[in-house]
Amino acid sequence: MLGPVSCIAAVTYGCNSRCVMCDIWKRDADVARELTPDEYRWLPRSLKSVNVSGGEPFLRDDLPEIVAVMSETCPRARIVISTNGLLPERIEAAVARISETSPRGSDPAGAVAVRVSVDGLGEVHDRIRGVPGAYERAMETVRRLQRLGVPDLGLAATLTEDSVGEITRVKEKADQLGIRFVMSAAHSSPIFFGEQEVERPHSKESVGEVLSLMRDSLRSWRPYDWAKAYYLRGVAEYIKGRPRRMPCRAGIDFFFLDPWGDVYPCNIGGTKMGNMRESDFKSMQRDTVDVVRESVESCSVQCWMVCTVAPPMSRRPLKPLAWMLGAKFLGLDTRLDQ
Repeated sequence: MLGPVSCIAAVTYGCNSRCVMCDIWKRDADVARELTPDEYRWLPRSLKSVNVSGGEPFLRDDLPEIVAVMSETCPRARIVISTNGLLPERIEAAVARISETSPRGSDPAGAVAVRVSVDGLGEVHDRIRGVPGAYERAMETVRRLQRLGVPDLGLAATLTEDSVGEITRVKEKADQLGIRFVMSAAHSSPIFFGEQEVERPHSKESVGEVLSLMRDSLRSWRPYDWAKAYYLRGVAEYIKGRPRRMPCRAGIDFFFLDPWGDVYPCNIGGTKMGNMRESDFKSMQRDTVDVVRESVESCSVQCWMVCTVAPPMSRRPLKPLAWMLGAKFLGLDTRLDQ
C-alpha cells in the first residue's frame, strides 16, 4: 500500500477568533497535551502536502521549530500554514524565523506557504469571524508577508449563507494583490468544526457564485486554473447535496492529525485510527483498514474540500483531466440545474 500524500496537522486548538462556521474556539485547547516539535518526526516521509492548521497555529511559540521538523522529515512536502491573520507582527516574526530555521534554506520563498482566511470585505469579514477589526488585521498580515518576500501567499475564503456574494469580492481582492485565492464551503464535523448545518450554504445564489468562479477559472490558459475549476464544480455539487465526483480515499491517501496525536481518516469523520504516540502510521493503517474502509464507504457527508480532493486527483488524474478538457474546449458540464 502506497503511503499517504496529504495531511492536515492541527497543531493547537487554541484560537483567538470566534468564527460563526467553526466551533474550535469553544473547546478546551488543553495545550499541556500538545505534541512537541520533535514528535512531528512521526509524519510519513511519503507526504507531499502538509496543511498546518488549528485553531490558530501562530499562537504556538514553537511553530517555527514544528515547521523545521516537518520540512526535514517530509522533504518532498509543500507545507502550508492556515491562519486567521489576527496577529500581524507575531506572524511576520514567526515566518521570518521559519525561513531562518528551515532545512530548505533561508529564502522564505522555499520555506512555507501561507493562506490568510478572509471571508468577505470589511465588516462582513469582521462579523463572520466575530472579531472587530479582523479584516484590517488580516490585510496587514498579507502586506507584511509580501514585504517579507513570501510568494506562495493567498487568501482563503469559506462560503456560508452569510457570505454569499462576498467570495467573489475576496477573489477580486486576491487578484489585485497578485496573490492566490482558494475557497471552500462550510462543513460540519464532530471532531473538528462542530455542527454547522445552519451555516452550510444551500441557496441558488451560493451555487451560482461558485459556478461563476468555476467559469472564470476555465477562461484561463493555465492548467492549474482548470484543476481549480474541477474542484469548484465539486463544491457546487456538494452544496446541492450530490454525491462526490471522485471516491473518497480518506485514511489511505490522506489523514487528519489533531494537536494531541490522535489520527483520523479525515477532519470530518469521527473514526479514530489511533494515536501517533503509540504507533507508526503504517501499522495504524494496517490495523484499522477494515473499520476505516467501512466508515468511509458509509459516510453520508459527501464532503468536498481541497485536502481530501487533491490526493485522488493527483493519483487518478484521467477523469478530472477529461472533464477539464471538455469544459475548457467544448463547454461541457459547465451548468448545474438549480
